[in-house]
Amino acid sequence: MRYLELAEIQAIAARTVVARDFLQVTVKHRITGAPISIGFWSDAGLFTCDIVNGRTGATEEWTFNGGALTSIDDIPLLSDLSVRTVGVELSGVDDGVQQLARDYDARNAPIQISRGYFSPETHVLVAPAKARFIGFIDEAPIETPAEGGVSKIALSCASHTRELTRTNPDVRSHESQILRKSGDNFYRYAGVVGDWELFWGRKGGKAG
Repeated sequence: MRYLELAEIQAIAARTVVARDFLQVTVKHRITGAPISIGFWSDAGLFTCDIVNGRTGATEEWTFNGGALTSIDDIPLLSDLSVRTVGVELSGVDDGVQQLARDYDARNAPIQISRGYFSPETHVLVAPAKARFIGFIDEAPIETPAEGGVSKIALSCASHTRELTRTNPDVRSHESQILRKSGDNFYRYAGVVGDWELFWGRKGGKAG
């Protein structure tokens, strides 16, 4: 999603706004498995604004923590179905980041990176921020620095087109079929039908 609204175009031309990035990750509670969304933005303080949900297209109100989002790789804006990867760095000393990495399960967590145009005068976005990257977390290693170094967590993210590369391990069987719908016996004899003897007139043989 790359389009800009008229209000954004006019504000950018008048140089009255600055671009800000927004990151939201939906992780799972390690005990209950309940999904929890945590957000960060590239400015200071707690900030609530309208974001266009890239998965549903709906405009929603999300809240973001400031001061922890230190860098985002350039996001390749491609129109094909290739799998894109983007690196994100978060401050390792931020309480919200520590919670994300240690208290919750971030493996394959859905992630959205958005961009909006923030007015320093009104302290609001001139229009809802738009999704620039939708995908999943591949890796989230916690880097412990040497004394005097900078602690950080580097997220490696893969685009949602990665889902197209998944294979289905399921096979055609009676057991698989009834998991989809109980009472469906279409494959009930799939494992033995090849051994059945069929007779056509005086000639018999196995089903081909």
